[in-house]
Amino acid sequence: MNRQPTRSTEDSDRPNGTKPAFSRLGIIIKPEGGPALAEVYRNLVAIAESKGVDWALEDTAENPDSDIDAKRFSRDRLDRDLIVVIGGDGTMLNAARSLCQHEDVAILGVNLGRLGFLADVSPNDLDRHLSAILDGRYSEERRFLLQGSLMRNDTRIMESVALNDVTFKMRDPARMVEFEMSIDGTLVNQQRSDGVVVCTPTGSTAYALSAGGPLIAPDLHAVGIVSICPHTLSYRPIVVDARHLIEIRPVEGSRGGGVVSFDGQLNQPLKCGDVLAISKFEHDIRLIHPAGHDHYSLLRDKLCWSEQAF
Repeated sequence: MNRQPTRSTEDSDRPNGTKPAFSRLGIIIKPEGGPALAEVYRNLVAIAESKGVDWALEDTAENPDSDIDAKRFSRDRLDRDLIVVIGGDGTMLNAARSLCQHEDVAILGVNLGRLGFLADVSPNDLDRHLSAILDGRYSEERRFLLQGSLMRNDTRIMESVALNDVTFKMRDPARMVEFEMSIDGTLVNQQRSDGVVVCTPTGSTAYALSAGGPLIAPDLHAVGIVSICPHTLSYRPIVVDARHLIEIRPVEGSRGGGVVSFDGQLNQPLKCGDVLAISKFEHDIRLIHPAGHDHYSLLRDKLCWSEQAF
């Protein structure tokens, strides 16, 4: 099992004058973030410089504040040990997919989006939390990704990774798609539905949750399989070990092949006879949270579990 438990460093204090826990900080930003992003960016830079941390802005990003002379870094030639992502969960997903080959690089999200399951640091708390993280007080966990390969005859049409989910669904939203699904070569079912979501524990709070899937604890080495609006209501969500190989095949008679989507951001059409193979990716990502991070407190907050009247 290639999983690591959440690790907390909140009880350790960095002595005065010693090096910060992270010395090479990279900044990835949401495109067109507006004044709110510029304010967070300026605050982040000020914190990094006050701690003596070498910081750089991603080379493809527009500088949110032209008065700040920004050094640049590239995701392709990564020389950073901490990446701070300013944006929403979508920006975090994009960053995670491109950085997943670098397991030693930590990723921290500052939330300028809506829910913020992944980007869980509020801009109002950035000064306090980032200063503590650079001093070595933080919680850390590993999250695994899924890898999807689309085969047509003996040719690999595409291959990508997803932190949240790999989704197969009909291109035409007014029609259902018919497909068969197998796990490690064993047929599970043949179904008609709007599609299926194959999600990681990270993605169990996203599309899969909207489709009626279960919440999966982030420390479980498991994958959720959730049908989207199945024609037969007996199709229920399935949770399987992440070591299994899941294969999806659009069948003849289905009115079109459908489309595969990685984290809702990368999309590729399928034809009848194609095979979509989904498995656990070989590398994890390293997520950094403020000290005392509590997954269930996050769920209570984001899903409004504490708003019931008693």
